[in-house]
Amino acid sequence: MLSTIEEGMMSRLLRAAEQQVTVERGQFALCDSEIPFEDDPWALPGLGGHQLAVSRGGAMVASTVAAHDTVVRLEVWDGQPQQREGAALGEAKLEVPSGSVFAWSVPHGPAGDPLELDGEGTYNFRVVRFGGGPEAQARQQAATPPLFTGLERYEIQMWRCSASQ
Repeated sequence: MLSTIEEGMMSRLLRAAEQQVTVERGQFALCDSEIPFEDDPWALPGLGGHQLAVSRGGAMVASTVAAHDTVVRLEVWDGQPQQREGAALGEAKLEVPSGSVFAWSVPHGPAGDPLELDGEGTYNFRVVRFGGGPEAQARQQAATPPLFTGLERYEIQMWRCSASQ
């Protein structure tokens, strides 16, 4: 049972949206809705072996499966949320001049309508993966025809950076 003080300190989910994303070359992106990747959407930042790579206007996210469709749940919080179970890929900061973001399918562009944040500014974000890994790769290859859905899913939690960050 949480005390009244602890309850008052918990962050609240403000908005969320799920977007169907096509992953190719083992990656997808989170983008500012108006200036993804500095107006050059095909100049995606390289992952360089990392799980996340951030550049102005966007961030690349590594997938454990090279090509498939996945669901990305975007969430806006009023403060840093508690981390959920799953494989945490990391946390980073993203400049969002438009005040809204969407998931970006590498070969196709925006995966859905933009999700409104809390206005323009800098946001912390955390990426968590559910499923995936060698087990998903093996399931994909063992199926006839190969599976291209239901192999992994993602949650991206976003909250505004405080003045002290």
